[in-house]
Amino acid sequence: MLCDFFGVIFMKLYLKRDVSPDCINFLLFDERGQEKYVVKNEKTKLSSKLVFTVRDRQGNIAAKIRRFPVAGACAFVLRVGKSHINLVMVPTKRGVYSVFYGNNWHILGDIAAKDFTIIDVDKTVILNHRRHADHCTLEFFDPENELYCVSAAVCVNFINTVGKPVAQAAV
Repeated sequence: MLCDFFGVIFMKLYLKRDVSPDCINFLLFDERGQEKYVVKNEKTKLSSKLVFTVRDRQGNIAAKIRRFPVAGACAFVLRVGKSHINLVMVPTKRGVYSVFYGNNWHILGDIAAKDFTIIDVDKTVILNHRRHADHCTLEFFDPENELYCVSAAVCVNFINTVGKPVAQAAV
């Protein structure tokens, strides 16, 4: 749903962790409480990478997220259609350092606390991500990049929660 807030158009979704045994990891709802996307862990033949799919209401794959094992970092490939971007996050003593490859985005705020903003190189806001007790709020200011933002938000929410898909910690 698009909202007009002081002349700025944005859409809001709610990201909720799902710990049910059927391999669904996250559910995304709109402001009316209707499910918009489901993020599922997909089984792969290669045990070295984890693959997650973002599926729409009809069950079609809208985006894919691949997590690659990199020593001391979390590396993800976010694929929407035929294009992709990479997101690398490195936990440090001062917080989580993040870099996007394939676009000009930057993350501002505290990724570890799940309270951050994704901005473009010209400092326009792409996404606001805010953590609440039982869910996260995603405010999109660039509807064309909604699936990349959803994928990036899912990646950030996997930090410190998924070591192995079977040993997920409830948030």
